[in-house]
Amino acid sequence: MTHVNFAMTTLLNGIWQGTLLAAAMWLLVKLLPRLNPTTRFTVLWVTLLAVVALPLGPLTTRMFLPGAPTDSPAIAATNTPTTLAPVKVQEPKFGLQNKAASPESPRVSIPRSQPEPVSEQAPAAASRLVTAAVEHPLIRIRSGRILGALEIMWALLSFAMLARLGSGFRELRRLKADAIPAAAEWQLRLKSLSEINGVRRQVQLLVSSRIATPMSLGFLKPAILIPRALFDSLSDSELEHVVLHELAHLRRRDDWTNLGQKLIEAILPIQPVVYWIGHRMSIEREMACDDWVVTTTGTAKRYAASLTKVAELSQWQHAGVLAVSATGNRSQLFSRVHHMLNPTRKAAPKLALGPLAAAIAAVGTLIYVGARAPQLIVFAQNTTYETSQQEMVPPSPPHPLQAPRAPIAAPAPGAPLALRAPLTPIAAPILTAAAQSPASPPAPLAPLAPSAPRDPMAPLAPLAPVSAQQGGETHMDMTTRNGWASLSLKVDGAIEFTDDDRDVKSLSPGGHFRLEEGTWLSGRAYDVKADSAGKLTKTYSVGWSAKPLDSEGRAWLGRLLPQVIRDSGIGAGSRVARILRQGGPQAVITEIGLIHSDGSKRIYLEELFSQATLNPEQLKDAARLIRGISSDGDKAQVLVTLDGKYFTGELRPYLFEAAKSISSDGDKRKVLSDIVKKDAGSAETLVSVARAAKHISSDGDKAEVLIEMADSYRGNDGVAMTYFEAVNSISSDGDHARVLSKLVAAHGDDRDTLAWALRSAEKISSDGDKARVLKEAVSRYSDDELVRKAFFDAANSISSDGDHQQVLVALVHRQGIDATTLGAIAKSAQRISSDGDKARVLVELTGADVEPVRDDFFAAADSIHSDGDHSHVLTALLDKPGTSTAMAIAAIQSATRISSDGDMGRVLLDAADRYSKDPVVDAALRKAVENLHSDGVYRSVMSEITRRGGSS
Repeated sequence: MTHVNFAMTTLLNGIWQGTLLAAAMWLLVKLLPRLNPTTRFTVLWVTLLAVVALPLGPLTTRMFLPGAPTDSPAIAATNTPTTLAPVKVQEPKFGLQNKAASPESPRVSIPRSQPEPVSEQAPAAASRLVTAAVEHPLIRIRSGRILGALEIMWALLSFAMLARLGSGFRELRRLKADAIPAAAEWQLRLKSLSEINGVRRQVQLLVSSRIATPMSLGFLKPAILIPRALFDSLSDSELEHVVLHELAHLRRRDDWTNLGQKLIEAILPIQPVVYWIGHRMSIEREMACDDWVVTTTGTAKRYAASLTKVAELSQWQHAGVLAVSATGNRSQLFSRVHHMLNPTRKAAPKLALGPLAAAIAAVGTLIYVGARAPQLIVFAQNTTYETSQQEMVPPSPPHPLQAPRAPIAAPAPGAPLALRAPLTPIAAPILTAAAQSPASPPAPLAPLAPSAPRDPMAPLAPLAPVSAQQGGETHMDMTTRNGWASLSLKVDGAIEFTDDDRDVKSLSPGGHFRLEEGTWLSGRAYDVKADSAGKLTKTYSVGWSAKPLDSEGRAWLGRLLPQVIRDSGIGAGSRVARILRQGGPQAVITEIGLIHSDGSKRIYLEELFSQATLNPEQLKDAARLIRGISSDGDKAQVLVTLDGKYFTGELRPYLFEAAKSISSDGDKRKVLSDIVKKDAGSAETLVSVARAAKHISSDGDKAEVLIEMADSYRGNDGVAMTYFEAVNSISSDGDHARVLSKLVAAHGDDRDTLAWALRSAEKISSDGDKARVLKEAVSRYSDDELVRKAFFDAANSISSDGDHQQVLVALVHRQGIDATTLGAIAKSAQRISSDGDKARVLVELTGADVEPVRDDFFAAADSIHSDGDHSHVLTALLDKPGTSTAMAIAAIQSATRISSDGDMGRVLLDAADRYSKDPVVDAALRKAVENLHSDGVYRSVMSEITRRGGSS
């Protein structure tokens, strides 16, 4: 099979593999419906890259899998001068003494001391390799016409799409060159928006008469282009929404990802799933930008209205192939608006790491399985190689041959340990050329060429540290691998090493220590056993042969054992004590810098902190070592063991740098909570903790840190500002409310703290959580202008009438509130849409002295549309003992605005029953009764007025 055949084979098989991969990702996204668009976009991007990688799978996996058919002399010649090539022998009739060989398919090895030139053998080797990859296809296409047609179609489509990209790029440059800068005030506003929202790219705001829809043009000099018609037609707020959307594209670098997406489509034009993924990515890209704008502005409805208006003014036109735009077609816009107005969506525009990791794992698994799956379709125009492969199989020799064993050469002194492939015994000579006659005698075996110097072995993976050492006893048995190299360590019993860490000094009776590096034939091992009296027996071996521990062996042991001791953490306490005696803390810090294992670094640092007191410079070096630990758990554990005395002004920044480098939210929370407990008395520490907490992704962990800070919170501006920046960064309304509730309970008596908390509560989206915080703040409410304004700003931002009403009723029942607060309650109640909830607040308000706020009270009462609720409020006021004449007259006048004669008459009858003996009230009643249309109600009210006040 030629390279072209193989390339087309992998591309065709990539179609069904890519379809299965995309279907799996689609199913994953469907099973997780609440994923935000940012995460869905990233999952789709990973899937797209995986689809590109799928065609490479069949070649790469078979090239590197053990046992892959790489017996070509050309391939062997590129690695080593001498190679033992395994060849299968059909129907063997002679015995082998290699017990590891399989009786069904025995292998023999032919030493090749003089390989043929690479240039002559490479095509054959490649053909064998790719043919082995597609040995059993479901469909084998032998038509050269189909292959040629597919090749031409692929080339033409790729060329057309690449030409389209080039044309699009030139068009972008022309648009950018022809546009003019926007007004200076908008340039300043763009700069301000970029700084506030963390957009670091230098963006221009341009106005163009050549486009119909807003777009962002990126790459090296990004710009936002606004059509002249839109710039003149939109309001400032609508235009700001458009600019923010395009700024979101540039912040996410959608210009670059869009370019990559289009290039992939051009490279794989015959892969249909690429276009489906690209279409979905375009939709998710726009939704992710919408979420970012809504999160930034907090105004989903107004932003949706602005987006719809822009789309209508733009007449639904699209941006260029390489530009990203705020609008799309009607169906896409409808989906986006529906998404942003959905209150149950995941609105925070940040990656959900758990689902993303699951998607990446699924992609990796599917690529692994797909690469090893049989090829369904194969282009194979000739079977020359298959025929020749059968002809090249030599006949079996008539008599069994005894194969000599090749000696194993010992490594040269001082040479680095290299991994050597085990030598397979030679079972029989095999003919190496197809032209050689079967009847001719076998060619003599060529002697093995001397081995070339090997590359030194790659560093092995760090050993895990000793997990438990009780009573000086150590028990561990572990192996780490790095490719073909391996390192094994076994320890049983109490062990002590020499002062230079180059040998075992003692073992407890019956103890055992074994260190082994390499593979079963090429490795080295050092074995130490102690008898019942503790006497040591030391054995050194290379391969299977034991030998004296010569200078070469000692050099190997001296090189390997100290690093093993460091990375395993064996005897860390005694080693740290010894190094402290010899060189002080700085020597221990230097030693820790040589350790690869995170767990062992943690153990050594903990021992250092427990056994020595570090000066500032030494602690700075230790902090750098802590920051270099990659394991979040180990890094957190070290920081937790630090004594509080080290949190000084000089050292605090270094320790917080180490804490902030922790990626795990749980571990970072544990460290920050521990720091708060140790050094809560320092305002600088509280500011640093709040700054670090702000960058915790998990709302639950972030909230826990801030709750633990609440008891130690200080109301000075530095702490308050940083603390509430962290609080306001919490996306979860429940966690946000929990933090504020704790802070109000702990420091609500401080007016500034209470005002900060109320302003933060205003940012909570959930009306229930916001109302809960405000009701808890009622007990700490004071008639201070700062507190009052913050409280009612938050209360008025509640959309739910029921929650709004409950907050105001709770404040009405607060003892000692003044007339200003009562007036604010009445004004806030006027904002409630529900007549029942508004009436409930006003009825409760009648229990207080509302005469000083009479105008605000009756303005709220008159805004009630329900006649029954309106009359209920007025009768509650009239029934209150001690209601003044002025309030009664105001209630009668308010009753005249009730449209229902029955409800109006009920209020007038109540007023007549209680206040008609007052001449002023009597006059007001007689005037109000003229508004009644029902004769029956009119007679009833007039009769009551006459009976109570006398005839007029």
